[in-house]
Amino acid sequence: MEIKRFKTSFASNIFRFKYAQGANDTWDALADRLVEDVCGSRWGTDRPLLSAGDCSQLAQYIKEFKFVPGGRYLYYAGRTAKFFNNCYLLRAEEDTREEWSDVTWRAMSCLMTGGGIGIDYSRLRPAGKALSRTGGTASGPLPLMYAINEIGRNVMQGGSRRSAIYASLNWKHEDIPLFLRAKNWSDVIREQKAVDFNFPAPLDMTNISVNYDDAWLYQHGNLEDNLSDWAAKERAKDPIFLANVRQAMETGEPGFSFNFGDKQNETLRNACTEVTSEDDSDVCNLGSINIGNISSIDEFKDVVSLASKFLVCGTLRAELPYEKVYKVREKNRRLGLGLMGIHEWLLQKNQRYEVTPELHEWLKVYKDESERSANEHCERLYISKPVAYRAIAPTGSIGILALIRRE
Repeated sequence: MEIKRFKTSFASNIFRFKYAQGANDTWDALADRLVEDVCGSRWGTDRPLLSAGDCSQLAQYIKEFKFVPGGRYLYYAGRTAKFFNNCYLLRAEEDTREEWSDVTWRAMSCLMTGGGIGIDYSRLRPAGKALSRTGGTASGPLPLMYAINEIGRNVMQGGSRRSAIYASLNWKHEDIPLFLRAKNWSDVIREQKAVDFNFPAPLDMTNISVNYDDAWLYQHGNLEDNLSDWAAKERAKDPIFLANVRQAMETGEPGFSFNFGDKQNETLRNACTEVTSEDDSDVCNLGSINIGNISSIDEFKDVVSLASKFLVCGTLRAELPYEKVYKVREKNRRLGLGLMGIHEWLLQKNQRYEVTPELHEWLKVYKDESERSANEHCERLYISKPVAYRAIAPTGSIGILALIRRE
């Protein structure tokens, strides 16, 4: 008899609609074929990347919702294509006709795998600048954002997954005043949206944010000055920042992307913004540990270890939409092991929603073991080590799936 894994009919419907392959598919079957695809012998065509014992235990953790890989892992488990990555991080690298065409192609290629995209447009010339080669004037980055938005509107991988898109622009860009108001829709459009959510509107498929860097942070003096109340008050008067705050309060967008110190060049974000990079065509590699379903810190350590190794294996087994992503992945081997179920974990222990001493202890295991086990597995496979190990992603559909039935 099939084990009933889902606590609610909503979770069961999510599985059936988004991830099941046929009416008789089960969560347990998905877990088995996913681990085989990512870590096993891949149906006998490759050598295993994990031992048989580790594969069996990892599949069990997935079946019990103690570890839930990202949605693209779940969707592509057992399929011929293996586009396991949730999102891609892009940059419009120069303001040329060729790059406009290429970044459009890159965006479409990524979206057609079901992955979301984030694009930083800050290097594009502002509207009105002279074009020396072809004559005329530059249109600025907004028209390209609009074009990518419309691609997203019409690309639905598998006929069901909506495109997820993020766009950003540096605070000093001359088109920031236009960018800030880009989603100030007219009353007519708002009324149409209220009636039909899919009614087209400017940048309605795209989340937008303004990038703030060290130049903004230190614009009123040196580091010591900028730690003072005076500097903070001066920054708060910045007209761009004030306009950004006003827009965020009134319409929710643009948001804020803060990139300071040794991270100030990591302006590329995925669509949900939990992963950052400075390299065009970098890629997310996501999975979440459901701490609320784990009873002991020893088991938690083992789940973290196997989940980290799973994501390392994913950097070898996942197919990618074009060659540059392969090169950047090999360079960075970025992992994004996340946590969910923290509130449930605290409730089970009759603790308040805060970082308690016990949670501190578990979080230290999460940090240390994710790095140790990933590095160890990379050494075993003779591959480069990751530049990053953890990312707390918003867990939408997998969060719904992850509540198990407690008898």
